[in-house]
Amino acid sequence: MKQCVKHRSCAHLLMALVAILLVSIIALPGCNPTPEKPSASTQIPPAVPQRADFLGKIELAEIINDEDFIGLYREIAAQEPTLPKTLDTALDEVQCETGVNLRDFGDVIVFADASTLLESMETYQDNAGPVYWGALVEGALNEYTFIDSIEGEIGRELVTSDYQNSTIYSLADTREPDEAFCISFPAEGQMVIGTALAVRDVIDVTVGLEEPISGTVYDLYAQLGDALIKLASSVPESLTEQIPAEMPVGPLTLSLLSFRDIEYATLTLGKSEAIVNTELCLVFSNEDSAEDSRWLLWTGSKLGKNVVPDPEVGDLLPKVQISRSGSSVSLTLALAMSEIELLAQAILQEKKQ
Repeated sequence: MKQCVKHRSCAHLLMALVAILLVSIIALPGCNPTPEKPSASTQIPPAVPQRADFLGKIELAEIINDEDFIGLYREIAAQEPTLPKTLDTALDEVQCETGVNLRDFGDVIVFADASTLLESMETYQDNAGPVYWGALVEGALNEYTFIDSIEGEIGRELVTSDYQNSTIYSLADTREPDEAFCISFPAEGQMVIGTALAVRDVIDVTVGLEEPISGTVYDLYAQLGDALIKLASSVPESLTEQIPAEMPVGPLTLSLLSFRDIEYATLTLGKSEAIVNTELCLVFSNEDSAEDSRWLLWTGSKLGKNVVPDPEVGDLLPKVQISRSGSSVSLTLALAMSEIELLAQAILQEKKQ
């Protein structure tokens, strides 16, 4: 059995894994140009509740077995002494420190209420509204082995309760019971984790007491097609209203009000051979705001290199392709794995300074 190093920062490790996951994919679908009237989807909605307006998917098993991903992690770990040197040892360490073996995971579907999630990330105030988030995990999951492993790591038993013939395991949160971290296994080979309210809602969907997610966010998500990482979300007004009305650029002052009309966003990341593709699609409430924003983004991609202090980031800006279709603006970027390695190394060096 491998030795666990308890004093190493698990937070740094998980952050590195997530960062690299975002650049390790297979296929890049396009952005739907007319999200206001999305076509009917033939996909079966996941057991995600209606309340969710943030929906994403990570095909974790395929990512952690991708040779380019494994090599990218190795290159980054060589520059960061706090990280295990290989992905295999990194996964072992996550298991040692959390009791969770990521190798048992297949697809991971994440969901949330975008407004409350954003509020919790920005304020951290006790009077903020209840946070609503969860993740559906598919894979080789054994309920009792999984729970025993977690309880062994935290040194105590999880609190259990019965709900719709499913057992919910939770870390008690006396301040806000609906926000307690919970785990349940609503179906064979499936696990849901998240806040208590989100976990109960998933169980309700699974047993047919609640309808699964539908509407614009789900339609946008479904139209993204197959990808190892994809997401669709509404964009809360609490975020867009923080965009400044204008921004000085030399002797000029540019209006940024058009960006306040963003209503939805989608993101897909894909890899073909040794090229990683990224596409961000911003959906506006009207075509005029979309066109104004496209022009501003295009201008920024051409002139930004001269004002961005990081030369590696500045060199990327001219490579971003920007286009508009109707009320949607797409930003696409294709990078070779070698370019991503250099960029990751530059970012790590910047953090050390």
